[in-house]
Amino acid sequence: MRERLTGPKLVQILLVMAVLSAAFWLRTCSDEQETTESVTEKIEYCDISHKKCAIEQQGLVAEAQLNSNGLQAETPFELELTLSDAQAIVTRSVLEGEIMYMGTLPALLEQTGEGRWQGQALVGSCTEERMLWAWVIEVEHQGQPLSYRFLFEVRR
Repeated sequence: MRERLTGPKLVQILLVMAVLSAAFWLRTCSDEQETTESVTEKIEYCDISHKKCAIEQQGLVAEAQLNSNGLQAETPFELELTLSDAQAIVTRSVLEGEIMYMGTLPALLEQTGEGRWQGQALVGSCTEERMLWAWVIEVEHQGQPLSYRFLFEVRR
């Protein structure tokens, strides 16, 4: 019942393993850089580092903008948020990598007026040439939790 592993069978197994390993290596290494670039270019979004962007949810409009002289990784930049209802409260404000997991970074905000919030943040550096980040803001409006996601790009 038990067959022995002969020389020809061992050669066949090693040949199959070599072909599979080569195919995996070629697929992984050759497409890695192209995939990242094409994903970034295919995502359409309003870049808050270049203009004000507004998102409306359940009657509450959130308008965000990022202010920086030459946006770079590991350099602080200003964040501005305007909510259409002065009674809405920001409960959470963080930065997250959009196309690559980079952890969660704090984006601390202070209320500066009715419906106006400002703060500072910075993003970490990435190995990619272009990194898409998301400013995630959670708001409580009329007892309802709302979540807004504003995107921006940082280039190396």
